[in-house]
Amino acid sequence: MAANSMRENASKNNLVRARECVRRFPELKALCRKFVSTYEKRTEAPDPKYGFKKYKALLQQAVNQRVETILIDLNDLEEFCKQEIMEPDDNIALACSIPKIQLQQSIENWLQDIETNALRFTKYFYEACDAEAPDRDEGFDAEGSLAKDVIMKWRQNMVQQQRDSGAEASGIPLRLKNDFDVRFKPRSGCKTLRMRELRAGYVGALVQLDCMVVRTSQVKPRVEVVTYHCEVCQAEVFHTVEGERFTPLKECPGQKCKDNKQAGKLRQNTRTSKFGKYQEIRVTEMSEHVPVGGVPRSMKVVLSGDVARSVLPGDAITLTGIYRPAELPWLQARSRGTMQDMYIDAHSIKKHKSGYNEQTEDQDEISRQVDEAFRSGNLYDNAARSIAPEIFGHEDVKKALLLVLIGSFTKTMKDGMKIRGDIHTLFMGDPGVAKSQLLKQVCNIAPRSVYTTGKGSSGVGLTASVNRDNATGEVTLEGGALVLADMGICCIDEFDKMEESDRTAIHEVMEQQSVSLAKAGITTTLNCRTTVLAAANPQFGRYNPYKSPVENVNLPPALLSRFDLLFLLLDTVDAEKDKNLALHVCKVHTTFGGGEAGKKEDVSTDDIYQFKAFGANFMRSYVRKAKSFEPLIDDELQRDIVEEYVNLRDEEKSEARDSRKSYTTPRTLLAILRLSQAHARARFSPKVEREDFNEAIRLMKASKESVAQAKPAQRGTNPLDIVFDIIADLSKREKDSDGWVDISLAVSMAGHKAMSPEHVMEAIENWEGLSVLIRNPEQTRVKFVVPASG
Repeated sequence: MAANSMRENASKNNLVRARECVRRFPELKALCRKFVSTYEKRTEAPDPKYGFKKYKALLQQAVNQRVETILIDLNDLEEFCKQEIMEPDDNIALACSIPKIQLQQSIENWLQDIETNALRFTKYFYEACDAEAPDRDEGFDAEGSLAKDVIMKWRQNMVQQQRDSGAEASGIPLRLKNDFDVRFKPRSGCKTLRMRELRAGYVGALVQLDCMVVRTSQVKPRVEVVTYHCEVCQAEVFHTVEGERFTPLKECPGQKCKDNKQAGKLRQNTRTSKFGKYQEIRVTEMSEHVPVGGVPRSMKVVLSGDVARSVLPGDAITLTGIYRPAELPWLQARSRGTMQDMYIDAHSIKKHKSGYNEQTEDQDEISRQVDEAFRSGNLYDNAARSIAPEIFGHEDVKKALLLVLIGSFTKTMKDGMKIRGDIHTLFMGDPGVAKSQLLKQVCNIAPRSVYTTGKGSSGVGLTASVNRDNATGEVTLEGGALVLADMGICCIDEFDKMEESDRTAIHEVMEQQSVSLAKAGITTTLNCRTTVLAAANPQFGRYNPYKSPVENVNLPPALLSRFDLLFLLLDTVDAEKDKNLALHVCKVHTTFGGGEAGKKEDVSTDDIYQFKAFGANFMRSYVRKAKSFEPLIDDELQRDIVEEYVNLRDEEKSEARDSRKSYTTPRTLLAILRLSQAHARARFSPKVEREDFNEAIRLMKASKESVAQAKPAQRGTNPLDIVFDIIADLSKREKDSDGWVDISLAVSMAGHKAMSPEHVMEAIENWEGLSVLIRNPEQTRVKFVVPASG
């Protein structure tokens, strides 16, 4: 009983609030027109005709067909409300027959009414914009709209003649008169919801949520106003379509047909009807919003007007729109029962990461910062260090990643042949060298990126699949990870865990930059201009120095030759490096706690990283500007490049077959050119100079440095000498232990050099037999009989 009474009270309260909102509609409708006609934006440049009147100037552009949408900024509306509350309009109060106090209360609740009943106020603002729309400018270019203007003048004359004759004339629908739409832009302080937080109370309201685009449909024409011509009375009949479906008219509503008691004969005129862009997309909630053990939820979003074609699959966006129920035909609604499908009618879309060719609001300020950093010098090094500054070391790896982000430019020859400019890179190394974290940071910086893992990816999932659309029954292509990352970066982690049949799917992508398909009657080629950045572990889990790099990598030469850079990252033992690494990690973990609240106030990030790291927006602007350059190879460098390539081939031939570090092919020459051009771009230079070529060669050699640092990688190295060096090094560190070294510690250190515990114990026994080492009675520690010399 108590629950029923509470439910009744809640419904009564909702009914009371709804009636109060309805009572406010007349004065709010008048306020909408006043806002459109009088609001001034003093912070923007004045319009030559209307000065600071923002929306009058926008209406002039819309009438001149320069813009498609009048975007009502709710921040402007909030500022307007503050002014109107102080001085309410007497004319509006008099016209609506309400006291000033009631008008002030209506203004106070205006913003909340718009956000909770956005559908109705969209109509009110459209009517206000139609009433305040000015005439076209004298210099308006009427090309392409001449036929539309002639039809509109004829309609206005027909309506005027009907009114002059005393007959009831139906007005021309606003959608047919105007070529613009009206949408809302949310307030800056608007709460961003999660998809799971949408409840029944948000139906019809303006909602804002973070989501990820997973699928987009084709843009199709959607009818907004249907026009009919009656062949009996020669009248033109208008039918405004509000929902997703409509029933065509069967009887003529014209006055002559009514007087003659005839049904008339209506013929639909497609040419004079009004159509608009219509696109459906599918969005899913962000991965960080999915609870533990939950499945990501998805929702349909409808894009119309200039919002269509604004997003692509894989984009992370902040979506603002009206939460609406979907209309179903009577028969389907009857079979569905009480279940209701919901969708969002999009009003505003903001991408989390803007592309290199897109302009953002703060683009000018960030571009100025990039110019200042360039003039101060050392921009290339600082930008490279700003990639994952929490990760210690890896300076050359980060420089290579910066060149991967910048890339070279694609060259198209006269005969149509294309030479790619993307720099493909593979990280192969021991566990724990931050390969996955570096890939994640590149995904955060790149405006278009896809992250996937080798075990969770199939050949179809990487390229494209053929699906049948449940709604239309059409066979469609759905792009995979590499297609979704077109003109971006695809990061593939655990590359060695992929099946060989799936791995071969990316061969064509990496060199030809396309995906060719012949499935289910569909034969096509999809663009796939994607940079592949992969990370993998060696064949044996850890890098085995006793085997050649080619044996450790264990990838086919056809795939290895497609990678411009192959970084071999080994976890080598270096006392000084290990100490600095441990200090850096400890400093990061002792400075930052949980979230911003756990950060120590007296320690800045500059003290931790030893320099001021650039943010992701800065890095995107820097890469955007670097990509605007197309440097050419200097003629003086051609001889040096040729000689260096020939030397690389000779070195590989002279090396023993089992000690090769990579495969040097003609693709290696192209890789040198691409790296040189990318470094010239990073310097904002229109020409590739010697320092660019030297940096490219240095990076290619530095990618194999860690292999040379591993002593067992050298041929002829004795395992006995390795154990001797390890124990000698540990005995020097342990000054307080009288030369004794824990055997377990020596075994652990030898594990980094791919030596098993059995080999270590065998080496200790051999040295003990030679009276070089001695063990304690417990057989747990070892020391030199004669202390090793420094």
